[in-house]
Parts: sequence; structure tokens; C-alpha cells
Amino acid sequence: MGLRPLDPDHWLEPDDQRAAELELKAALVAERPDDVVAVLDRREVVAASAELWEMVRAATGGAVGSSAGATTADVHPIVRCGLATQEDWVLLVPLDGALVLGAACVCFPTRWVLRDKIGLDTAAIHAPVAFYDEQLAAPVDSFVDRLTVDRPVWRLNWNLMDHPALFQPRRPDDGEPGGLEPGGLEPGGLEPGGAEPAPVGERVWLRIERQTLRRLPVTGAVAFSIRVHQRPLSTLADDPDALSRLRSAVGELPAETYEYKGLHHLGDELVTWLDEQLAERPDSSRSEQP
Repeated sequence: MGLRPLDPDHWLEPDDQRAAELELKAALVAERPDDVVAVLDRREVVAASAELWEMVRAATGGAVGSSAGATTADVHPIVRCGLATQEDWVLLVPLDGALVLGAACVCFPTRWVLRDKIGLDTAAIHAPVAFYDEQLAAPVDSFVDRLTVDRPVWRLNWNLMDHPALFQPRRPDDGEPGGLEPGGLEPGGLEPGGAEPAPVGERVWLRIERQTLRRLPVTGAVAFSIRVHQRPLSTLADDPDALSRLRSAVGELPAETYEYKGLHHLGDELVTWLDEQLAERPDSSRSEQP
């Protein structure tokens, strides 16, 4: 699971993209609320969402995006959390003896559909993840059960994407219109007008999710935040250590995980590009490739 202790003073990660990302979030909430917001109609969910909002408001100093309207009384508190931070938010709420996804504002999903997950427990939420049942279901459930208020944690998750959009509930070429926010390359990495695909390093994006988990002290709900950082793969060209680690990680993935992450659509191009970049730096520190 790769969990690490979280310093509460570094719970959130604002950067110079904050204004632009909050503007995009506000537009998605206004134009596509059914895609980015899901809430169960239960008093326990309302209480947990309000508790999380108070914590987020304290952590941000009450600062919100100029167009977000995150402080208005008619906005659900889970939406206020999403509109006030670059993080997306998922609340696991104790309901009827189980911890389930009770509320969420997820504007920047990495190819999963929020409305398909509402009301599910952790095992059902992660059912599509390769080897989750066999390798992760038991330790994840055990960890969440033991998570305490005073010991929040964080972890990182990585993906390689063939489109730079932050809002990606599905692949850009899955046939669902309007699946991405405007901007960036067309589906499949084609340049506008149907020209030849750009090189792998320019059309593939390394997408890192910084995820945190905190137990809320009053309601006992678990707040799960997702902060997306991404950059074109080509920006790693001058970092041979990062290239080497990525090459090893890609090479060690089981076929099922390779497909789940969508890397099979890149075929051998990705591995070839990584090997070429590393070959140009023979004096670099390079881990042995599988």
C-alpha cells in the first residue's frame, strides 16, 4: 500500500495552478454535477461532510476560488471542500454497520466513474483493480478499520495517460461525447487535423495521485483526498534515475495490471522510448531492466 505518516500541517498541496484548477472545478460542478458530485441522502453523511468542511476551511484559512462560491449556504459541504482545494474528496461514512462511500466531489478522476461507486464499501469500489481481491482487499480493510484520528497517512499512485485532461472519467476514445474538458491533444495523441501521432514522450503524461486518509474525530468517517500532479513524459528525459525507475516499474507490471492502467494501448512504444532515453545516458545510474 506504500503508506507513510502524514503531517497534518501538510495535508493539502496548493501550488501555482490553484486558481486555474479551482476555476475548472467550478465549471465542472456547474455544468456536469451528476458526473463530479455524489451524495447519499443520510443524516450521517451530512454530519460527516460538515465536519470535513470545517477541517478543510481551517486548513485553507477560509480561502476559496473566486468563482467557486464554496462558502454559500446552499452548497453541500462536500462540494465546498472540492471547490476550496485542488484536492478531490471522498468520504467513507459508517452506515448500517459498514463503511461506505457516502459523499464525494471528484472533478479529476483517473478513469473511474463516481456515480458507479456511491454507496459501495472499499472492496466493491476497487473491484476493477487488478489483483485487488487477492492481494489488497484484506490489508486495506484491516488498515481502514485501525486508522485512528491521530495517525493520518498518505501514499502515491501513478499512471501514464494518453491525454492531458484533468477530468478523465473514461478513456478519451471510448465513444462517450464530452468525456474530457477542453484542451490538449485529441484522443489517441493525434495532433488536430489527424496528422501523425506525436512522439510518445510528448503525448503520454505521467499522472501522480497524492492520496491522504484521515479519520474524522466526531463522526468517525474516513476522509480520502486525491491530489493530481501531472507532466508530459518528455520532462523526465533529463532525469535518468526517474526514467530508470519508471522503466523498471513498467517492466515489472503483470499483464492484468498493465491492461488495467491502460498501458496496453501504447503497445511497445512506451518501453522503446524509455529504453532509447536511457541508452543515450550510458553513464547514468540505471537499475537492471527486467
